[in-house]
Amino acid sequence: MPNVELIGKVDISSFRQMAVVAWDHPFDPSIYGFMDFNAEKLEKRIQALKEQGVRVTVTHIVARALALAFAQHPDLNVMVRHRAIFQRKTVDVFLQVAMPDPKGLGKADLSGVKIKNCDQKDIVAIAAEVDKRVEQVRSREDPELQKSKNTIQKIPRFALKGIVRFMAWAQREPNFAMKWAGMPKDPFGSVMVSSLGMMGIETAFAPLFPLGGPPAIFLVSAIKLTPVCTPDGQVVAQRMLRLCGTFDHRVLDGYHLSILGKELKRFLEDETELL
Repeated sequence: MPNVELIGKVDISSFRQMAVVAWDHPFDPSIYGFMDFNAEKLEKRIQALKEQGVRVTVTHIVARALALAFAQHPDLNVMVRHRAIFQRKTVDVFLQVAMPDPKGLGKADLSGVKIKNCDQKDIVAIAAEVDKRVEQVRSREDPELQKSKNTIQKIPRFALKGIVRFMAWAQREPNFAMKWAGMPKDPFGSVMVSSLGMMGIETAFAPLFPLGGPPAIFLVSAIKLTPVCTPDGQVVAQRMLRLCGTFDHRVLDGYHLSILGKELKRFLEDETELL
């Protein structure tokens, strides 16, 4: 059984062929950018769902919008292996989960949940699945995740780097499922989403995780009242959401990101009912 369900190798341009051999698996090809979205319809959509008894957050909405965009543009839903770009079979979104610890900041952990086939689930199903899985993660009751953490904790510190990198290589290059070794199958999916909005942080960028992480990670900031210049030159106050992204330049460039930005704008500003 393969670690990641793949369709096959993607036919790529000459630049992409050069890019996948120019850099190692991502240590240096990161590019960064942020985009602001008018959150008026987005907040109305969230409020309407809450009135129906559904607890939905901005992070749930962003995860759903990204999944739809990746499904409509399969060139975004890929991974690098064998110095080539391969098409993923499913659109899976990984949401990071903060795990504070009463013993202090140094003991605070970072984990997450992967929503498989996120593009095929509506926002109600996504919110319910995330809430259930987050509760399991924070209470240390997620069996797959706990098995992986227990495996890592048993490895001697001096050997951890080499063993973990070997496991990541085995999951990526020969595409072996490593569940026998306590490693979850394809743990991070197509794209990662992390939220800092509850902390009041407006702009921040996360690093790409070199051990098998996806080629894009988004940080969701707090929705804030922001001065905006309208097309006719008037300055007005609008509720705005900022998404900050870090991207693997071996896979994504400005053209890809402009298309992704337009899709996110459509889902988050204009057609929120599709979420």
